[in-house]
Amino acid sequence: MRRAPWLALTALSGLAACSSSKPRTPEDAKRVTAPADAAIAPTDGPPAPKPPFGDVQVRVEWTNVPPAARSSPGKTACGTPRAPAVAPTTTWGIPDVIVLVDGAPGALAEARVRLVDCSLSPRIAIGSALLIDSAADRPAQVVLSHRARASDLRVEIKSAIPARTIQLPIAGHAVSAKLADDAVFELTMDKGDPAWIVAAHAAVTDPSGVVLVREVPPGVHAVRAWLPPRGDQPARHAAGQVTVVDGDLAELTLQLVP
Repeated sequence: MRRAPWLALTALSGLAACSSSKPRTPEDAKRVTAPADAAIAPTDGPPAPKPPFGDVQVRVEWTNVPPAARSSPGKTACGTPRAPAVAPTTTWGIPDVIVLVDGAPGALAEARVRLVDCSLSPRIAIGSALLIDSAADRPAQVVLSHRARASDLRVEIKSAIPARTIQLPIAGHAVSAKLADDAVFELTMDKGDPAWIVAAHAAVTDPSGVVLVREVPPGVHAVRAWLPPRGDQPARHAAGQVTVVDGDLAELTLQLVP
């Protein structure tokens, strides 16, 4: 005989009712179910304290910049004006200066330089590798040369790294190059000003001539500034030091000299 479905349900309900009416034994009383929250043991302790650090703000100046350094030195191969060596602010702040704070942390990303209108932009790039692309409608050629060490920018070296000639295809294509650590490279082209690439922890001054380096460990740190040779002008340098205090801002002004 076929059993009606409701019979099975009734039987199960009856079993449940019988089991629930069964008297509890002393052993049952000892079995205490822990609350749901208690089953999750805390695993996270207090957050680790952040290491002490402060920030460093560096302003780079060149007082009374001569007119030759503020003027275009000629034209590019495209017939466009070459950029002057510097574009000082009204208070002689100098943009596009390389600044190195010894002991400053940071990770190096990829430096990117673009060729457009027979000029390389930006004028300074920081990175452990270089990506070059062109916005020109015809192939172009640039040369990458190792010029100095970031640890001693005053000395131009005779590098064992041979200069590399790089053929740039038309717009929409790029060429990459790996850079040696602590190296400063010059990227040049015909009848144009170079771009400089620094494969070290460094920063570049903004249009006001200032750079902010964050999360520097407390202590005394040497600071160096370097304006690369460009616009038919020689390189200029500056050096100083700052004392960094945890949670504070250390400020320094450097004056560029030959």
